[in-house]
Formats: sequence, C-alpha cells, structure tokens
Amino acid sequence: MESFRSHLPKIPSVSWLMEKMTALYPDVQPSYLQNFITLHLKRLHLSPQKYDLFRLDKDAFRRAFAALLISDFSELQKGSLKAVINATGIVLHTGLGRAPLNSEITQKMQQAGRYVNLEISLESGKRGQRNDHLSLLLQTLSGAEDGFAVNNNAAAVMLMLNTTARRKEVILSRGEMIEIGGSFRLPEVMKMSGCKLREVGTTNKTHLKDYQDAVSSKTGAILLCHTSNYEIKGFTEKPELAELVNLAAQKQIPLIYDLGSGAFEKLLPAAADQEPLVSDIVAAGVDLLSFSGDKLLGGPQAGLIVGKEKWVKKCAQNHLLRALRLDKVMIAGLQQTLISHLNNKVDLGGPLMLNQDRRALRQRCENFVSSISDKKAGALNIIDSFGKVGSGAYPVYKLPSVAIQIKIPGKNASLLSRQLRRNDPPIFGYISDDVFHLDLRTVSAADEQILIKALERLL
Repeated sequence: MESFRSHLPKIPSVSWLMEKMTALYPDVQPSYLQNFITLHLKRLHLSPQKYDLFRLDKDAFRRAFAALLISDFSELQKGSLKAVINATGIVLHTGLGRAPLNSEITQKMQQAGRYVNLEISLESGKRGQRNDHLSLLLQTLSGAEDGFAVNNNAAAVMLMLNTTARRKEVILSRGEMIEIGGSFRLPEVMKMSGCKLREVGTTNKTHLKDYQDAVSSKTGAILLCHTSNYEIKGFTEKPELAELVNLAAQKQIPLIYDLGSGAFEKLLPAAADQEPLVSDIVAAGVDLLSFSGDKLLGGPQAGLIVGKEKWVKKCAQNHLLRALRLDKVMIAGLQQTLISHLNNKVDLGGPLMLNQDRRALRQRCENFVSSISDKKAGALNIIDSFGKVGSGAYPVYKLPSVAIQIKIPGKNASLLSRQLRRNDPPIFGYISDDVFHLDLRTVSAADEQILIKALERLL
C-alpha cells in the first residue's frame, strides 16, 4: 500500500484526462467521458501493475495512460461483437453464435427494424397477438394443435413447468436430470419455475412402475428430457413413450417433453442414433413439447413450444410469458426459418454445413491450398479429420471431415491461434496434438479468400 501511495503523484487528474478526451471526442457527452475515465482510474487503483504505474516515470505514465484510454474508448465505440470466421469444424458452436443465418433470414430481420404489424390485425385493424405470426407454421411443420415461441429452450421449459405444475411435483427420471451449457441444471430450472422435483428410477434404469408409483395428488406433470448432449449406453432401460402418454392420460396430468435440439427433418443419415423428429413426438401424443430454434433448425435463438391446444394456450396466457417473449426482429428471423423448412430449402447455414461430405471437403481443401503461393504452401498439410455438430446435438457422432494442418517454423500452435484470433475479422481454428488445424466445413466460400490472405501474411 505504501508503495502505491508513493506513486500517486504520477496519476493524472480527471480534468487533465477530460481535456485530452473531449478534444478527440467532441460529439460525446462530457458526462459519458467522465464516467469512462473514472472507471479506468478505479481499475488502476485495483491493479496498478497492469498499467505499469511502478515502472514508468510520471510523464511516460501520463502519456501511456491517456493513450490507453483513447484506444479503449475507440474500441468501445466500435462494439465488441464482431463477425468471425469459424474454421473449427464445429457447426453449432455455442461460443461463436451457433447456426449461421442465411441472407433471407437476416434480410427479414433487417426489415423488421421498421414499423411492422407485430400486434395489429391487418384484416380488422384491431389488436392482435404476436404469437399468430408463428402458430400456423408450427402447426403445419409439427402436426401439433398449436404452438408459439419464447427466447430460448430453457425459457420454454420454465414456462411449461410453471404453467402446468407451479407449487406441485414434477416427476423426472434420474437418468434425464440434465445439465445444459453454462452450468444451468434442470433441477434448478424446475426450482425457479416454482415446482418441486420428484425423482424416480436410477441413472441407467427407470421403469414404468417408477412413474406409476410416484403419481399422487401432489403431481403437476411428468417431464421427459431427451438427452441430446450425452448418451447412457449398456445396462439401461426406460418406458416407451406411448406407455407414458397413456399413464399421463389415465392420471389426467400433462406429459411434457423437453426435446432440446429439435429437428423437422432427418439431417445426418450416417448417424447411428438419430435425433427424434418433432412431428414424431407430437404424433405420440405428448401434451407439450419444447425445442431450440438456433440449433438443428438453423435459425435465431428461440425456444419453440408446440402441443395440445389446451396446454399451449395456458402457457401463452401465463404472465411469465411477458418476460420471455420474442421481439419483432427475432420473430421475423424465426418465421423465415420456419418458411425455409416448409419450402424444403437446404440453404440454412447449419443444416447445409452438416451435410457436406468428406470428398467435397477434400476438394475444397485442395483448392484452398493451391491458392496459397508455392513457397508458403509447404507449411500446409491436408488430413482426414472429424468435426462436431455442436451445442449438445448428436453428442457422440463424429462428422467425417477434412482439415488443413499448419506448421510454421518458430511458431507453435498457440501463437498461431492467437495471431489468427487477432486478425480482422478474427479467425478460429482448433489445436490437436500441438498442431493448429483449419476445417473448411464451417467456412463460407466468401470467407475462404479472407482466410487465404490472412495465412499469406503469417506464413
């Protein structure tokens, strides 16, 4: 502490820094600049070593600190969310925004930035419902009696549970007590929904009798969770879906199904274990079903709820929906995603990337390497590899792929990875066996040229 105090005279005053900043940013309100300066001064007090306070003399520190503030403010004005090139081979990469949206979807989202008929009926001119923009599409694609959407699948599960079983028990198999990304655990989601978890069965085996014995006057619903982000194999057993549908009907309690990823069509014929189709689950007779819009559907982030009209309408009338509903831009993007599925279009970013075969990918890699100058192409090597679906979908399936290895003398894989991340736009690959790799499966044709130029500079 004494050491820090002895260096306090080096720290420039707020007024001196304000003078520098206002001269460069005359259009910014002075109060905003002052808040920004104050925030950095607080950070300086907490971590003086990071700012070289002890090493630099007074004049050098003042210049360095002012330059840092100016640089950081310029970056703040640009925004931190950037378009990146995903060369990881993970199609639905959660860290990189999951499914890339095609131009039709983004155009519809851009158009929705204007005034739109979000909650106005064009026929009557009276107040309408935003759910109406999606319900008929969801009914048509899923075969359900009704449907609408909220902001993600976790929100959909919370809304279904709160609607059907608030202050009641929800029966859930121990083998389906999932944890999704970011350490969000289903039991915690249930607790926040106002429900009480009633565990049945064991991790690997849950019988129909376990469910039957658990049903009581306290039961609000039975919840089934598709284990889309992991698999339990071996000595396992669980009831058929039809058996649980019949049990729920007999006991007059709703059967809820959290599908997770969700798909309208078969996407990976080569995968041994297919994701169940939304229409198949609906046809089995569940009361409520939820799934994601930004995974296998290839659209924007959303949680879709479909099922029997009675229960869907109850969910739609829940006051909690006000906090979970989609805005006009997301509705426009999701609506166009559903229209693309309706029209059987294959140009949705995620699904399109999933279905590239290894032969086509190898040809792309060969063309890519041939575009690099001969003197530098020697650092590149094409190998067979495996990608991933990502975001918990098809958890054990390895996508047959092809990757480009990059080996540059004097540059290890970590350094190369860091340099490419600092490119504009940032480029993400992956490291395996201490070698940096690029997988073109997740790289658009337009981004290949950017990637080539970035490599030319580094090689």
